Amino acid sequence: MRNPEAKRGGPHEAEMSEEVIEILRQHGTPRAFKKKQLVVSIGDDFDNLFLIDTGRFSYSIMNAQGDVYIYGYKATGSTWGLTASLTGKPAAFSFEAVEDSVLTSVHRNILWSLIDTNPVVRHGLILGLGWAVRKAIAVGHEQMTLSLPQRIANFLLDNADSEGNVELSQSILARNLGVSRYALGNHLQKLKHRALIEIAYGRVKVINPTQLARLGMPS
Repeated sequence: MRNPEAKRGGPHEAEMSEEVIEILRQHGTPRAFKKKQLVVSIGDDFDNLFLIDTGRFSYSIMNAQGDVYIYGYKATGSTWGLTASLTGKPAAFSFEAVEDSVLTSVHRNILWSLIDTNPVVRHGLILGLGWAVRKAIAVGHEQMTLSLPQRIANFLLDNADSEGNVELSQSILARNLGVSRYALGNHLQKLKHRALIEIAYGRVKVINPTQLARLGMPS
């Protein structure tokens, strides 16, 4: 639910052009997934780039105590796993359908063949890799330079669905942001009092994305 005013690239910003994604889709295999169905688990062989055709997927890890840390979401029009699919590295996250969804998988061999033969795809995949690097740098920079309220605002905007909902408990939100549950709760209440969000059990809803995006910008 990234607001157009926001300058950072959230997961709903297109990593590749629609033209490139359409070409890739023509060489892939579509598959439907039910809500809460796993696509890949951590450590699985990673041979495919995933194109999100419809629906939403989460990516997460699980610690030794069995706690799930959801790092974010991928929605319709996004892609997942470009770097891993090209290198063949095992999956670093679990990837799971949040709702009934459809994705198209494009095998690594096809990706490399298109890189060799199709300049449009080659250019698009290079830009996609660059997008992933920029996003990783932006996240690291954010951790070092932004205040906790700014980080909370950006996390909510980056991970809200089209209706503004972030379907995560406050405990999981706090773990993902690396803060205490108490600190997170205090800041969420302040955002609520400013009529920027609504808070419900297991969910936070963004109701004023424009003002929240302004709050998340560097001072």
